[in-house]
Amino acid sequence: MTSDQSTTDDIVAESALQLWSAAQTDFDPFEVDSSDWPDTAVPVRDVDIAVDTRLEVDDVRAALGRLDGVKVVVGREAGTVSVLRVVPADTPL
Repeated sequence: MTSDQSTTDDIVAESALQLWSAAQTDFDPFEVDSSDWPDTAVPVRDVDIAVDTRLEVDDVRAALGRLDGVKVVVGREAGTVSVLRVVPADTPL
């Protein structure tokens, strides 16, 4: 991985965390232990992350692909890549 990819991944991961947390209406991920997060969370679309970060959608999708299972859980549907869940920082890899 290049340092540009690493920087992009960090930017996308931070944006995904913030947008995903803000999208949750039934709980506050910063206040509720991750083991108590509900299974039905509001996803965040790749396009929203691209707007937030001012990155190209293709760059966001590539970063989400690298982050999938490490920092976020990604889903794909009808050409859209969405962050379905954030992987808690204390989760062992």
